[in-house]
Amino acid sequence: MSLNKKIILRFYLILSAISILDCALYYFKAISLRGYYSDAILFWLWLFMSFVIIIVFWKKLLAKLLLAALVITFALSIIAMMLPFYALVNSTTSLGLYINKNLNENYRAQIVGYGPMVYPWLEIIEKKGLFEKRIIKCIDSELMNDNLDIKIRTAKDIIFKNETDTTITLTLFYGGPNKTITFDKKTGNVTKIKNN
Repeated sequence: MSLNKKIILRFYLILSAISILDCALYYFKAISLRGYYSDAILFWLWLFMSFVIIIVFWKKLLAKLLLAALVITFALSIIAMMLPFYALVNSTTSLGLYINKNLNENYRAQIVGYGPMVYPWLEIIEKKGLFEKRIIKCIDSELMNDNLDIKIRTAKDIIFKNETDTTITLTLFYGGPNKTITFDKKTGNVTKIKNN
């Protein structure tokens, strides 16, 4: 094997390990790379490098198996009412992002929705250097009151109000009646909702 092929293979293996670690950390601990697009860029870089590996090592059986695995995974994601396919596309592009807002140097908020069968939700994310951790996830049913027209997905902006040791308060701006929501930072539960 030539030196260039060894470098490409080593880079791909490192990229694959980072991708697997990123997915595992997000799934089990809600920790990801900082920013909405970092994980998407990592995924697309891994996918591009997968095709580079397939082309460079086409004569090897493992390259053919990798191509078959990619094609089968893609096909299976479409067969099941396309729900996994929508989730993949929406989570790795900006199609699933409704609002992405830096609240301050410590927090970021986003409204995201990754599938056609679920409504978008609000996430508050704590920045921790190169990484970030989702500390709060809030869905529409947690905010329901007498005005059913005000939903998370129709918010036009997210405004940081204040923070204490145990709570964080945001306002979902709608341009009409807005919602100021106080969350418990440890549990992620809504502790207070004020319409203003």
